Amino acid sequence: MLPKYVWLLPLFASILLYSNDYFNDIKFNFLDKWLNIIKSVYSSLKKSNIKLNKDTNQKVFTSTELKKYTNLKDGLYISILGQIFDVTKGAKHYGPGATYHVFTGRDASLAFITGEFNDKGLTDDISSLSIHQVKALNDWVQFYNKNYIYKGKLNGRYYNEDGSPTEESHNVQKILINAKEKQFEEAHKKKMFPPCNIEWKSDSGTVVWCTKKSGGIERDWSGVPRMLFESPNSKEYRCACTKLDSKEYEETKGMLREYSQCPKSSTKCAVKTEH
Repeated sequence: MLPKYVWLLPLFASILLYSNDYFNDIKFNFLDKWLNIIKSVYSSLKKSNIKLNKDTNQKVFTSTELKKYTNLKDGLYISILGQIFDVTKGAKHYGPGATYHVFTGRDASLAFITGEFNDKGLTDDISSLSIHQVKALNDWVQFYNKNYIYKGKLNGRYYNEDGSPTEESHNVQKILINAKEKQFEEAHKKKMFPPCNIEWKSDSGTVVWCTKKSGGIERDWSGVPRMLFESPNSKEYRCACTKLDSKEYEETKGMLREYSQCPKSSTKCAVKTEH
């Protein structure tokens, strides 16, 4: 039961801090961000089908039992991250001879992302996937939950004989939480450093500029164009509208670079390819 309620600990701690005026600065600069993360992560996991302690009355299939469900007579079942769905109503996609029939009667989670329908790809081992790919795989779980009938769990990599989650299932949960946090951070970063407007013409080249609505993000400041790098040593960057008198600018200076031959305070720059 403990893992199910671990998320409450930071929430209770945050509530206590909120009640103390002494921590007002912390509240506005730190807790609001993490409360939003906690709320968002918990909400998404509630909707997710990576269930930890729910559905204890659902059937737990063995691999041998699952192999029976590869035909229209018995039904067409697939497993993804140890969760089994009846996809018989999608027989034109999953029936014998159809493109995705290879998914029936087994857990081939990895192939949902790699598209490799061979012995190497048709496995439930997803240890080779990145954080974003695991999140994409979980999106498939949610798709099946929404469109097909959930039948139970598969005893094996992700669930024990009694239907309880294995250590690997818990690891997937941790990855999903990490992915959600990164998604929130990226959205926050995009809000603080909105994308520039960009235009390219054959005669004049590339022009970047900032307005109070550039990047589709409305705000009360325009900002100036800067190259925003993934990290101080990265070669990848995007044009970001930057508010020079902001705390975010001071904290991110190491990843920002001015465009050459462009006035420091200009909201519009004609640029050449930067290296």
